[in-house]
Amino acid sequence: MSERIVVVGGGITGLSMAYYLQKKARAAGREPEIVLVEKSDRLGGKVQTDHDRGLIIEAGPDSFLARKAWLSDLCKELGLPLVGTRPNLNRTYIWHKGRLVSLPLGMQIMIPTKLVPFLTTPLISWRGKLRAGFDLFHRKGTKDGDQSMGSFVRRHFGTEVLDRVAAPMLGGIYAGDPYEMSLEATFPMFLSMEKKYGSLLLGARKSAPPKGPTGSAFVTVANGLRSIIDALVAALPTVQYRMSTEVTSIQPRSGGKGYKVALSDGSTLDADVVMLGAPGFVSARLLADLAPEAARELDEIPYNSAVLVSLGYRVEDVPRPLDGSGFLVPKGEPLDITASTWVTTKWPHTGPGDLALIRGYLGRAGERDWCSSSDDEILSAVKRDLKTTMGITADPVLYRVNRWPDSLPQYRVNHLRKAERIDAHMEKVPGLYLAGAAFRGAGLPDCVREGGEAAERAARYLGWV
Repeated sequence: MSERIVVVGGGITGLSMAYYLQKKARAAGREPEIVLVEKSDRLGGKVQTDHDRGLIIEAGPDSFLARKAWLSDLCKELGLPLVGTRPNLNRTYIWHKGRLVSLPLGMQIMIPTKLVPFLTTPLISWRGKLRAGFDLFHRKGTKDGDQSMGSFVRRHFGTEVLDRVAAPMLGGIYAGDPYEMSLEATFPMFLSMEKKYGSLLLGARKSAPPKGPTGSAFVTVANGLRSIIDALVAALPTVQYRMSTEVTSIQPRSGGKGYKVALSDGSTLDADVVMLGAPGFVSARLLADLAPEAARELDEIPYNSAVLVSLGYRVEDVPRPLDGSGFLVPKGEPLDITASTWVTTKWPHTGPGDLALIRGYLGRAGERDWCSSSDDEILSAVKRDLKTTMGITADPVLYRVNRWPDSLPQYRVNHLRKAERIDAHMEKVPGLYLAGAAFRGAGLPDCVREGGEAAERAARYLGWV
């Protein structure tokens, strides 16, 4: 009798679990029954793409880091060519003192790698620039243990660089508070740089960040990221999908190994292995009886919410040049949006040429949760801020509002220690595996890696390798 594996969650983590399980099974000459349970009526999680009037509109992430090769490699396997950002697009703006000011060229989050642009930027005062120069005198070595990204940046470059440059960039990536964000879990390369060189300024000059096969730091898929989900589903023809269904409990199976998985439709599944690719708080609920210590740790991982608004404008209705990737808004500025991406400038293939696609982001750690606001409130706030920052007064020809409540796990200081403790607790429940954005990387490539690693552990447990 073949094994039955239940995968909980139909986002990119769960689909990656199923994909790599299938590869492992085929290599071992096995034909397991894989059942994927998804509570919504669609697969892909936050990876959703819409097409309208020639625009490619992403509901969630619009790209991924090329240097994290797990997703790039998967796309190659699936026959999906990658597209980089517009060549030589190296300008990003910061909203500063009522105007958009270009971020100094060569910034690596908070490290100025080019001297002249940093010395001439109006974003940082001369006192702030002098303070940043003190980084050159840092000794090699690191502080013991983890630390917050905020304290690390301030220690090296001072408060101005943190507040006006690093914090807006970090907020755009993680929607978190830099003073709570784990450096070790988010940017470990900076810890390594400090240990090797002392000065981050010196270290950055000697260790340029790697880029992907397109030569671009960020890549996407030509027809939208949804293509990855569709290709994964096409590569999994034997997987059984239980859509619009939730897992309500997981209990040990009587009389031996395995688990009994109860579903919201009243049915149950006997499973030899259960793979959880759900958010941390969902997995915590399902593990409360089976692995209470792991459940407590998972339940302590905080999540932030975000709202993404995509607006399509006629090019002639946008009065300022779209000569960059967009802009970031530091905390404390009198705007509701935290950032804006000029999508069709950054990714020319996403529009027909006569329309400009602009995204606005709402949601900052510790501030208003916009997910409970109406479309009218959200759209009004974004249009008002785009008028203030970019001078846009015309109505968009189309728009999309996408709410993502409790969707962004926050890696607080010592997060990796928490992940290690969860791993140790899960060893007490063999045949049950966790993966996803809550653990060791929140980006799409990390979710693919997590899914693959969980599949490897399950294959070893089942004796396939």
